[in-house]
Amino acid sequence: MNKWAVIGLGFISPRHLKAIKWIGDEILIGFDKETEWEQMIEGNLWKKVTHVAICTPNFLHYRMCEAMKDKVVLCEKPLTLTSEEALKLPDNVFTVLQLRHNKEIVALKSKLDAEPEGTKHSGKMTVIVKRDKEYWKGWKGDESKSGGILFNLGIHYFDLLIHLFGDKYKIKKSDQLFSIKNCFLPDPPLTIASGTIDFDGNIFDYHLAIRDTDDQQDRRLEIDGKEISLSKKDNLSFEDLHKDVYMNLKHGVGVKPQEAAKSIRLIEKLR
Repeated sequence: MNKWAVIGLGFISPRHLKAIKWIGDEILIGFDKETEWEQMIEGNLWKKVTHVAICTPNFLHYRMCEAMKDKVVLCEKPLTLTSEEALKLPDNVFTVLQLRHNKEIVALKSKLDAEPEGTKHSGKMTVIVKRDKEYWKGWKGDESKSGGILFNLGIHYFDLLIHLFGDKYKIKKSDQLFSIKNCFLPDPPLTIASGTIDFDGNIFDYHLAIRDTDDQQDRRLEIDGKEISLSKKDNLSFEDLHKDVYMNLKHGVGVKPQEAAKSIRLIEKLR
């Protein structure tokens, strides 16, 4: 049985705690404050920990992952705020990109992998989320700590496109219309970013937007006229795909830094 420490007990942590229990592992330690972890890893109980879940603000991810070379680490997205940092991390580190476990995406990935070489597709990734002014208070409203809006709200979706179509691409068009500083305007723009990416002949538009109400939310991938719904809820964590991430990790399978760096690098270019 693996023995876990969970660092960061905010909004997303219940999904991790639930998943750890679901796979039959044990939670030894849970702590929240940003300064506690450096003291905790010096304690005797820490020596019994085999696995660590990092659910802290984005800017802490790299330093924490780097400090835990003797543990198996599962870090929330984004793994780091730069692709350079991601590539420095060892293979004991994994990250949470749970959309890869969506059942329709798993089926689509299998279909694409079995297609004759040279088959091409086109479509659109649409992401519409509710985010009010409260969301941007604290670290999420500080680009130096969050990495910016595309990291916070877009990393899952750009990772998905790379997962499906590879990381050989050309950015044909990229318009980031919304920055964090705009979120405090009386009438902030509704579109975060839009553009077009050519994944080696697979042409996909993307559109990320913010809305005021829950019922306007939508996350979907359209491919060759067929729509795949990714979520219509407030947060992807409610789809319970963290369980799949944890079960895979228990069998030594997951998204490692080299793979995670691909979508981070794409966002760096889009910005």
